[in-house]
Amino acid sequence: MKREKYSRYEFLKKMGFQGGALMAVLASCTKPGDAVLESLIVNKNGETVASLDSTKISTKTTTPGTSTGGTSSGGTSSGGTTATSLPVGNVSTADLALVKNPLVKLDLTSSGASPLATAGGYVIANSNSIVIGKTASGDYVAATTTCSHEPKRQVIFNRTEFYCTAHGARFSLTGAALNTIARSGISTYRTANDGKTLIVYA
Repeated sequence: MKREKYSRYEFLKKMGFQGGALMAVLASCTKPGDAVLESLIVNKNGETVASLDSTKISTKTTTPGTSTGGTSSGGTSSGGTTATSLPVGNVSTADLALVKNPLVKLDLTSSGASPLATAGGYVIANSNSIVIGKTASGDYVAATTTCSHEPKRQVIFNRTEFYCTAHGARFSLTGAALNTIARSGISTYRTANDGKTLIVYA
């Protein structure tokens, strides 16, 4: 008797799970080491859909003074460049001081920020309204924890994307929806750090 090997997705489909029930079971049986929820990047025929795989989607890089969509703070937008250059990424302490009224100011040396010491780690800040994650390239990314599918604060960082643990909505690092569960994208925020302090701002 030949024993067949099934993926988690295939096994659950054969057991009769479908729709929301299938998504709920798939989302509940992930572990922190899962880089991508592979079951969520396949179509109804079980074929992988590259456009849904966030590891295959190139992310936009942000340079100081440029807008990643929407309105940039600290100046008027003119062709994507702000009048006042605000820091993004790893900057000096003096540049970090240019950010006024940050949404989050986090001491990276504190024990509460220890998950951000490794790629894929994340913390929830600002009264559970902002998720901050560390990418494989060492950059910090931040987004709202409120999902666009239903206003539940269950969005987390999942190594290469933002993911809502309530119903499986997936979002790119720029906030764009990666599957049809999300009604629209989510808000993302700019980050800057000097190696000791991380600031998240709009």
